[in-house]
Order: sequence, then structure tokens, then C-alpha cells
Amino acid sequence: MKIFADHHMHTPLCKHATGPMEDYIERGIELGLRAVGFADHNPLPNGRGADVRMAESELDGYVQKVLDLQYRYRGKIEVLLGLEMDYVEGLEPYLEKQVARYPWDYVIGGIHYLDADCRVTSWPRKFKGDVAWLYGRYFELMRKMVRSGLCDIVAHFDVPKRSGCPPAEAQAEDITQTLQEIARARVCMEINTSGYRHAELREPEPYPSAAIVEQAMALGVTLMVNSDAHAPDQVGFRFAEVEGFLRWKGCARLAGFRQRKREWLEPETAVTAVA
Repeated sequence: MKIFADHHMHTPLCKHATGPMEDYIERGIELGLRAVGFADHNPLPNGRGADVRMAESELDGYVQKVLDLQYRYRGKIEVLLGLEMDYVEGLEPYLEKQVARYPWDYVIGGIHYLDADCRVTSWPRKFKGDVAWLYGRYFELMRKMVRSGLCDIVAHFDVPKRSGCPPAEAQAEDITQTLQEIARARVCMEINTSGYRHAELREPEPYPSAAIVEQAMALGVTLMVNSDAHAPDQVGFRFAEVEGFLRWKGCARLAGFRQRKREWLEPETAVTAVA
């Protein structure tokens, strides 16, 4: 079992990533990856979260830049066009139009907003609020996102642990129900290695934790491994460690995407299409 692709890379358009897009691709080539994919943060209406995402006026340019890089790097590495879509309850019609408008290879769905004022990644390092509400609301929205059909991949499954409060036994049922929804919808889940870089975590680990990955595998959830790179040197970040874990747990293959169709990344061939 080998990790052949990194589908989750950002660009300076999101205002919290650095480095030319070409440098991310070159890093992927250096690592021997077969494919890399940009999945920058989508615009939201009325300038919502404008400090951490593309503006609506930049989206056309982002898409064209990735398509140009696909052509430029043909024969060297496959460059994929993706989007990290913030699922916000009530904005489904807006998101549907955004997803339908462009030739995405895949859409990564993430939950960053629990309500109009609560942005998941803006909490203080030590969260003082109601942890049960925090995880309950987060997983409720994730299930709605999965059922919406808007995304192909679920981002950073247990990212609320950046609050300093990892999920406890009380969240076990929510986690199981959410993994079951993901499996039922045939949506892929990423193992996101950015957790190794986040000092807020009690113990550096990917999103989700090893225990959740094992549960997901038992339920038949399709997996991929992504870096969530916000700088070129973060592409493929600590993939070797995740490879070892997945091999130990008996994971034989990982998923990839083209034109919103899931494919298996096989050891000896580029891809094998699956339904």
C-alpha cells in the first residue's frame, strides 16, 4: 500500500497559504507522487470569512490557473482541479451553483462554521464552552453535508479537537452515526496529516485519530491521505508514517478522483475506475 497522490493543497488566494502554485507541484514531483490536487477554500456570499478564502471574483482565475498547470505539467505529474467547499447550512442553493459551474475533479467538503458567529478554527487554544454541544453540532452538520451530495471527500473529520478538547466517550454515538452516513453515501474520507503540524492538539496526530480510522475501515469507508498543505514543503507531509499505519491495519488501496469519479490508486497502474 503506497500513497500516490495528495489531493488537498492550498494557494495564496486563501490568504493563509504561501508559495507559488508551481512550487507545490514541484514538491509533489520530488516526492514521486503521481498526482497532486489544489483544493482552495471556496468563496461564500456577502464576503463571509473573506480573510480565509478566495473572493468570488478570484474563482474563475483560480480554475483557469489550475487548468493551465495541468497542461504545463502533462507527462510529469497529474494536476487535479479541486475545491475545499465550506458546507454552511442554508447556503445549499449557492453551493450547488458553485459546484455545478466548474469542471472539478473533486470537491472536499468541510465544516468550519457551526452557526453564523462560531467559526471552528477560530477558538482559543483551550475551549471553555460546552464540548458536547460543540461535537454534537459539528457532526450534525457533517451528516447534512454528506446527505446533500455536494462533496466527494470529507475533510478533517475530527477537527474540533483543535479546541484542545478531543472527542470523549460521550461522542462515540455521534461519530459512529456520522461514519455510517459517509459509508452509506459512498463518500470518501481523507486522513489529513495537518494535525501533525497543529500545536493546539494534546498529541500531534492526523484528522481523524487512529481509532476513528480503524472504525471507518470496519464500516467500509473509502479513504485517501492528504496533507492540507499551506506551503510547498508541507506537500506529502508525514505520509510515510500514515502509510505504515495503514499497511499494519490491512488497508490495501486508497482512492483518487478524476472528473468527480472515484478511482482506486493501484500499486502497478495509475488508476482503476470504480462505480
